[in-house]
Amino acid sequence: MTDEPKAPGRPAYPPGYDPVTHTYTPPIGPDGVPIYPEGYDPVTHRFTPPKPAGPPVASGGAAAGDPAKCPVDHGHHPYHSAEPSYAADGSRRTMLVTGASRGIGHSIVRKFADQGWRIITISRHAFERSRCPWEAGPEDHVQCDLADREQVPLAIVDIKARIGGGPLHALVNNAGISPKGPAGERLNSITTPMYTWMQVFHVNMLAPILLARGLFDELKRGQGSIVNITSVVGHRVHPFAGTAYATSKAALTSLTREMAADFAPHGIRVNAIAPGEIITDILSPGTEEKFLPLIPMRRLGRPEEVAELVHFLCSEASSYITGEEININGGQLL
Repeated sequence: MTDEPKAPGRPAYPPGYDPVTHTYTPPIGPDGVPIYPEGYDPVTHRFTPPKPAGPPVASGGAAAGDPAKCPVDHGHHPYHSAEPSYAADGSRRTMLVTGASRGIGHSIVRKFADQGWRIITISRHAFERSRCPWEAGPEDHVQCDLADREQVPLAIVDIKARIGGGPLHALVNNAGISPKGPAGERLNSITTPMYTWMQVFHVNMLAPILLARGLFDELKRGQGSIVNITSVVGHRVHPFAGTAYATSKAALTSLTREMAADFAPHGIRVNAIAPGEIITDILSPGTEEKFLPLIPMRRLGRPEEVAELVHFLCSEASSYITGEEININGGQLL
């Protein structure tokens, strides 16, 4: 009996889509806007041809209705429209953030919005104005499941169209998944299903380089900064984080070095941030009780503290820093 779910039947690929490399080059209309084929949803980046009636095939990951919780107290951090921030060439500073609907990603968006950046967000959740009314709104939100290798290249086409040939000044690869067992238990190197390994690595390690390569021209124009969110678990065994998550984050640390060397000649800096125990939805029950005695600062970190560090790495204050992984963990590894 296999532990990998049966793959749903794939529809015929549209013209311009390469099923080997999973790249998509749609024809461009006279107005410069991509012409998407029938059955393509530019919001979810899926092709949905007519199918016989019957129950839908379940997909991996969270359900579409999975609610995203907002960790920011908007009573103390009210929404407002900050004065736009402009780069030296006169273009508005623009960034792309993955995993933006909750936790660290949500706080990153809040920080950069306060600084006047234009922010394009990626999340598997739809934009919710009642929960997170960012300045731009849904027109700068891309709904994409980064675990789906067919959605990512389509999302890149969408993002490039939204940028419109302009510069991209920052790419923050924050999205990450850490699956648990049926009873919430840690998945180790013996018990992790092969399908889970593939899913975790696609989100946590492959999506960052696919986005960086796909948006290379825009990042070069903006002399941009790429920030990969790794983790403390990439350096030692963790009692809650599974093997696939830990090794994917360790791989992302190594990828950061390789990307820094490759992208630096083009004026693009690449760094990583390795958070420790930060108060987000991804924490397992019992984390605080177990780790507080082990953390010299005797507290868990806040998403806003990680967001401040991300902002530093995307600012001129860090203009000569590349290829580094900065730990933010209250001294957990001392």
